[in-house]
Amino acid sequence: MKQIAKNKYFYFMLIPVLIWYAVFCYVPMYGIVMAFQDFTMSKGFFHSPFVGLKHFQALFAEEDFWRAFWNTIIIALYRLATAFPIPIIIALLLNEVRHLKFRKSLQTIIYLPHFISWVIVASIFITFLNPESGLIAAIFKDDAQDILTRPDLFRHVLILTDLWKEAGFGTVIYIAAMAGISSEQYEAATIDGAGRWALVRHVTLPGISGVILIMFILTIGKILGWGFDQVYNFYNPLVYSTGDILDTYIFRTALSDSKFSFAAAAGILKSLICVVLLVGANRMAKALGREGIY
Repeated sequence: MKQIAKNKYFYFMLIPVLIWYAVFCYVPMYGIVMAFQDFTMSKGFFHSPFVGLKHFQALFAEEDFWRAFWNTIIIALYRLATAFPIPIIIALLLNEVRHLKFRKSLQTIIYLPHFISWVIVASIFITFLNPESGLIAAIFKDDAQDILTRPDLFRHVLILTDLWKEAGFGTVIYIAAMAGISSEQYEAATIDGAGRWALVRHVTLPGISGVILIMFILTIGKILGWGFDQVYNFYNPLVYSTGDILDTYIFRTALSDSKFSFAAAAGILKSLICVVLLVGANRMAKALGREGIY
């Protein structure tokens, strides 16, 4: 109680955050009851009949669900292999730029795409990639192809546009972590004869390894819910075979087909998988002797 009284203003500042989470994150969770009902808008939650696991059984028998599930896994792993390490590499490179103004200018330039919504980003790239009037048409002329309708190229488009938009902003945490490394460590390593590459390997990377691990665990936890806005703005029925992910499948099923209970069952299943991945990654971190997120 003494600690609470001593830090009462900090706890007071926490109240709006708790209210926001309660209203927008926890109160809507009562909607998961739809997954166990034959929900209809006219009957509502209180009068729709309970049907047990009927919608989960239907979900597992649905071919489109498994297509979306495997697309989600493949795209998530593709992102994990690219979107996770590249911000670390960019942060290491920025940390080596000694000219302060030039470094700040670079940081500002690479941060900017993050603040552009996926609607605008998708519009820009769709215009550029238009085979009749875009940049592709100007370069390849009669041989220009519509890349956004080719299933074999769609995932690459997602990854490249995601890197363009988010890789720069993803460096913020790593650069902040590097700023916390003591300059004495660099001086001691330099006296021992370490070059710039050796400084990166033996001082900078070990200094931010804890942050990298925590970011990896958090990334694993949200891996299946990664990229709805992007995919929804880029995809079309021609690329469903490789681009339709769980979130877009749930959204389309719930709103277009009005299968609310079915979509709720898919959403619960996705959340359960994310929880298992998060707990597994956290336990793996602790098994390796590092700190987890809880």
